[in-house]
Parts: sequence; C-alpha cells; structure tokens
Amino acid sequence: MKNKSKVLSEDKEIIDLGISSKVIDAKRIINRDGSFNVFRKGLKFFESFSTYHWLISMSWTRFCLLILGSYLLVNIFFASLYYLGGEENFEGIKASTNFERFLNEFFFSTQTFTTVGYGRVNPVGVYANIISSIESLMGLLSLAVATGLLYGRFVRPYAKILYSDTAVIAPFKDHTAFQFRIANKRSSHQMVDVEIEVLLSIVDVDKRRFKSLDLEYKKINFFNSTWTVNHPINEESPLYGLSESDLNDAKAEFLILLKGFDDTFAQVIHWRSSYRYDEIVWSARFKSIYTISEEGMTTIELDKISDYEKV
Repeated sequence: MKNKSKVLSEDKEIIDLGISSKVIDAKRIINRDGSFNVFRKGLKFFESFSTYHWLISMSWTRFCLLILGSYLLVNIFFASLYYLGGEENFEGIKASTNFERFLNEFFFSTQTFTTVGYGRVNPVGVYANIISSIESLMGLLSLAVATGLLYGRFVRPYAKILYSDTAVIAPFKDHTAFQFRIANKRSSHQMVDVEIEVLLSIVDVDKRRFKSLDLEYKKINFFNSTWTVNHPINEESPLYGLSESDLNDAKAEFLILLKGFDDTFAQVIHWRSSYRYDEIVWSARFKSIYTISEEGMTTIELDKISDYEKV
C-alpha cells in the first residue's frame, strides 16, 4: 500500500483539512449521522457544555419527557412546601386524608404555576402567599423559556438526507467508479443548488493523508429525487490500481460534505457523513428504484435506496 499510496502526491494532497493528520486509532473520522468521532476532555463541564445547544439538538422524545418531568418535579416541590406549611394556610381544601390534601395542594400548585387560578382554593397568610408568589414568577419565566425552545427547535434549519447503507465499486464506461446514493427525506422541503465534496482519507504509516476526489457531477440544480454520486476511477484517480485489500490496509474512509439551499428555511444547510473501507461493496451496482404509477407519476422507492446487485 505504501507504494500505491504515493498517488497522493504532495502537490495534490490536501495538507490542512481541519482534521488532525496524526493517527491515534483506526476509528472513523465522521460517523454516519454526521457527528465527528472526537471526545473532548481537559475542560470543566460547564466550560464545554452548552445548555441551549443540548436542549435544541436532543430528540423530540427526550425533549418532551424532559419538559413533562420538569413540570411534575417543580409542582411536587411546591406542593410539598404548601403541605409543610399546614392546612390552615389555605381556604377551600376538602380532604379527608393527608394524601387527598396533598393532591389538592399539588393541583393548586399547577394552577399557580400556569397562572390559571380557578379560585376554589386560595392561600391564606404570609407563608402561603410568599410561596405562591415565587411559584407564579417561576411559572412565567418557565413558560417564556419553554416557548423559546419550542420555537428554536421548529425553525432550526437542518437537512434530512438519506444515504445508501453502503457504497459500491461499480462498472463505469471503460473503468470502474466509486458510487453511493443519496436522497432528500423531506418531500415538503425542496433543495436547490446542492453541492457535494468527497474526500479520501487513508492511513500511511503513522499519518493520515487526504485527497479530494473528482466527481462526475459536483453540483445539481434540483434535488427532488435521488442522486447517485459518482467518482470515476481512471488514471487520474487516487483509487486507480488499488484493490479491496489495499483500502482495508490503509483504513480508507470517504468523507462526504454536502450543502444546499433549502427554500423552506430560506437558508443554506450543511450535512456530513462518511463510508469506511468495510462499508464498500466491490463489483456491484445499485438497482433502479424508479417506477411509474398508474397516474403517470414518477415514483421513487426510497426504502430500496440501498439495494444493489453483484456484477
């Protein structure tokens, strides 16, 4: 591999990609979900942790559970304070057991926290009124924060790109080609002026080397269907003359950088992914996923975007 990797000549090699060229392990640089395979340490937790980014980027399921859990915990906390203050601090509580009394004070807390205030139960005395005043202020601030987070999550622009599970080395004209297939998951979000760049990373002794791969098309105007990204493996390609075992020995990884204009968000969005040497199928080509419906509409079967056949 050392002799063949000299195809990455120094005059064509990318020296500074923003990724360290030192080889520490053989793990991938970019994960399939677009995140970088980097763990940061040496700083205090709150120096590197961003609460806003954490809340904005977490999944909707976790976000909803966090909101619901926080709402319950806050109201349980204030209901406990009301309960410790004694029943004489409230008017309108009808309870025959301590648990029923706690439930009454819990629901009073939820009404105070959300500023609903039905009025059947009301605080009496300085202690209960101070606690309810603090809780109503917290409720107003929490509502403002939750509203801002919900708005931020809805308007945050990000791409939902579907990648084929594997890339293939397929026949192409008189040679072969490195290919993978992508599609826009969102039918309601149209992307235009989509550009893609594919970089090859190989391990040569104790150093990573990078080379930009020439593509058949680096840009398309409309991205309303699938796109088979194609790098012809000809005499000018860094992959020319390399075998499957060569890529395995070099721990090859194909880094993918995608950007395009989303007309729904009216912003340029970016996405990343990669294919490792063990995610490439040799001597294969992708199957067609286009059909014509009875109404004459072009139909794309995106659940078959990874289907290929050996050739």
